[in-house]
Amino acid sequence: MKNKKSIFILIGLLVVSTLGIAIWAYSVLNGIEEDKEQTLKLSTRILNCFPSHTSIFNYPVSPSAPAWGNNYLVIENGGHDELGITYKAKWNEELATASNFPGEQVKGLVVIAMDMQARGEYIGKLGQKDKAYQRNYVLSYFDLDKKTVIARDTLYGEEPPTSKRSTGSEAGAFPTDQTVIDAISNRIK
Repeated sequence: MKNKKSIFILIGLLVVSTLGIAIWAYSVLNGIEEDKEQTLKLSTRILNCFPSHTSIFNYPVSPSAPAWGNNYLVIENGGHDELGITYKAKWNEELATASNFPGEQVKGLVVIAMDMQARGEYIGKLGQKDKAYQRNYVLSYFDLDKKTVIARDTLYGEEPPTSKRSTGSEAGAFPTDQTVIDAISNRIK
């Protein structure tokens, strides 16, 4: 009797964990699709700045302080199949800038690009080498009127793990969402 009960508990735990993973994956994928759909609804003023996968790094840099108040939107460099940007609903909601959507009147954009920097090497038992990477975000503050990047910050994520064996990954995690939100809030006046 105890054996059957243990089997039912084990099967129940497996079903619950599988269901939890499926729900989480669905919400993540659904969020990505919603961001892509909203990207197409952005102002033509914004979309015209990033045609055919134009990168934020193609624009000139002219340093000054982004004095936009709360009049900006956060987008990601890349990500969308047709465009060079993707609207980031979650970060805009956290920064209380979602009401600026679709961006007809915004003064600027915070364009977030993903990057990695080599921080060392892993050497396997047979002498094979793999690079260890630290992930980071590059935040570019893009003035829509001037069509220039007026400030740029790099937010570094976790250091790569000391052993590839322990994580199976060659890179540390990206900076947290809260780190990104705090950096943007502190930069924009």
